[in-house]
Amino acid sequence: MKTVTLPITSEWPSGREERRSFALAQVDAIRGRLEAGVQEAQTAGRLSDDSVAALREAGILGIMTPDDLGGNEVDPVTAFEIIEAVGRIDPSTAWTATILLEGAGQLATQLTAEQADSVFSTGLPLKAGSLRPGHAEKVDGGYRVSGQWDFVSGVHHADFVSASFLVDGQDGKTERRMALIPVTQVQVLDTWHVLGMKGTGSTTFKVDSVFVPEEMVFNPMGAPKRTDTPLAKLTMVPYVLQMHPGMVLGAARRALDEITRMAPNKRRGSRINTAASKSLAESSWFQRELGQLDARVRAARALAIDANERAYARIESGNAVDLELQDYMQTAAAHAAETAHHVITRAFRHAGAEAIEESGVLPRLLRDINTVLAHGVLGEIGFELHGEFILGLQTAENRRMV
Repeated sequence: MKTVTLPITSEWPSGREERRSFALAQVDAIRGRLEAGVQEAQTAGRLSDDSVAALREAGILGIMTPDDLGGNEVDPVTAFEIIEAVGRIDPSTAWTATILLEGAGQLATQLTAEQADSVFSTGLPLKAGSLRPGHAEKVDGGYRVSGQWDFVSGVHHADFVSASFLVDGQDGKTERRMALIPVTQVQVLDTWHVLGMKGTGSTTFKVDSVFVPEEMVFNPMGAPKRTDTPLAKLTMVPYVLQMHPGMVLGAARRALDEITRMAPNKRRGSRINTAASKSLAESSWFQRELGQLDARVRAARALAIDANERAYARIESGNAVDLELQDYMQTAAAHAAETAHHVITRAFRHAGAEAIEESGVLPRLLRDINTVLAHGVLGEIGFELHGEFILGLQTAENRRMV
């Protein structure tokens, strides 16, 4: 396992607002390093090692890990804002960071105290995983696991992978299990050749009859080993939903940054109409749409933050996130992605010829947001689930996972 140097926990203030300000300042401090790694990630199909090192050193990858294990735990709103800030730099970086830091938080939640002390003793362990079931055979003391698992974002930078498989549970129902396997025991395949989100490195790993002891196998939807972590308090689906909207709304804000920068010097059609005198910035129709796009991002952001504030209030009061709030968070996520898609597409269209350069920011954002929309967490299925909820067709038991 990789040994890393983490900030001393005392460097992060203890108060919620103080910690929030400090965390966002940490993102600002590594902005240059993350920006510098974007093109390398696009070419290599994975984040640069320096980008991941910067995220580690800044403590960003510890925001879902309790402080006593070397993390820098933050509340749901702050988590959203951190990922939003990274997403404004690069969606692939934000996505990969989110997966890895969520994975570290899952290790903190699902391992016993003794196991966690061992695994976290040399630095923050990062985990990548896949929900696609593979095969596992029950043997003495654990399972023998085989198969391939795809769409494993961040696997090149992980210390562990979680390999999902199915077992026969109580009452004949099929249940999911996850086997935690050191990444040194898996084969990482080269399968990530995609349109967008290239830097996430969401490739495939293969396992061939690896023994996993019983204590390293857990039910991701079952009772946690530790109950005071962000994952344990939020449960799996809200745990994921708190951050992903931030990534796409950060990308949308970056698109508006780009077109706003271009607007004073952009004269659409000037190659043909040499009399064109007004720049985009001087055109009332562009001013109107820019105002509308900005309002859309602000509204979607307000919805996501309100959902996270409600989640924070629930867990602070010792209550679980109920069905209504989970639906609210899922709806906010779907709305954030749909909004980001509209905003990025419109910014791209206004940029003219400059937008078609493959290495440009706007074409990258356009490829990324269209790729993201294929993912269930941020896809249109969120609206379908919300419609089911409005119609009274859902219960906590029958609601589908996206």
